[in-house]
This record gives sequence, C-alpha cells and structure tokens, in this order.
Amino acid sequence: MIRKLLTVVLPLVLPFLVYWIYLVLARRKARLAGEGRLPGWQDAPWVWISATGVLLMAAALVAVRLTSGVEPGVKLEPPRLIEGEVEPSRPIE
Repeated sequence: MIRKLLTVVLPLVLPFLVYWIYLVLARRKARLAGEGRLPGWQDAPWVWISATGVLLMAAALVAVRLTSGVEPGVKLEPPRLIEGEVEPSRPIE
C-alpha cells in the first residue's frame, strides 16, 4: 500500500500540489504589493541567492573530492573488526 502511494500517487500529485502552493503565494504577494504592504524581505532576489548557494555547495564538494582520499589506482585493504573496534581501511604498499 505505502509502496504504491510513494511510487504512483505521490509523483502524480506532488507537481500539482507544488504548483498550487506557488500560485497561492504568488497571488498573495501580488495583492500585498498592490496594497503597498509587501515586507522588505520578500523583495530579496531569492533565485540568485539560491543559485549562489547551489554553486558554492558544488564548489565545496569538488574541493573536498580533489583534496581528500587516496590517489586513483591505489589498492586499499578493507576495514576490519578487531576485538570489537573497527580498523579503518588503509592503502596496501
């Protein structure tokens, strides 16, 4: 039952729900702007702020990937459980 809900119903209904919420918020914003009662924070460029956040996140992920870990092609010994303690993986020389 829950599987059908997540794989069939949710993907069909979710876009309509998101669009409906967007319409409600856009109409409210237009009404408040027309009345001159729009809060100052709603004038912020949210698209540019969000895009900048996504780009910074991507840059951070790339930087972490390039500056950590072992070189490609190095063989690793898998982690082991020794006396209840996990010994992390390490390069094989």
